[in-house]
Order: sequence, then structure tokens, then C-alpha cells
Amino acid sequence: MKAPAFVPKPAEIGREAIIVMGGALLAALIIGQLPGVRAWIKKQWDGAPQV
Repeated sequence: MKAPAFVPKPAEIGREAIIVMGGALLAALIIGQLPGVRAWIKKQWDGAPQV
């Protein structure tokens, strides 16, 4: 039985997961090095409801 064309293959899912995790890690490293950006983000989230 063949999967429909719109269903991604496991290799494609893995590749996208690595790309997303790499981007998140890179963003965290950049934000950690820029105190002004970190303060701005903290100010934007101030008062947001805690889940």
C-alpha cells in the first residue's frame, strides 16, 4: 500500500525537525548574547498569563 503524495516521508520529517531545533538553538544563543534584546523580550512578556 502506497502512502498519498502529501504524506511526508520519515527522512523529510527528521530533516525538518533538525532544521527547527537548530534554528531554536541559534536564536537562544543570539538572544543570550544581546542583553538589550533579552530585556525587550522580557518586557513584552511582562504581565502575560502564566500557564
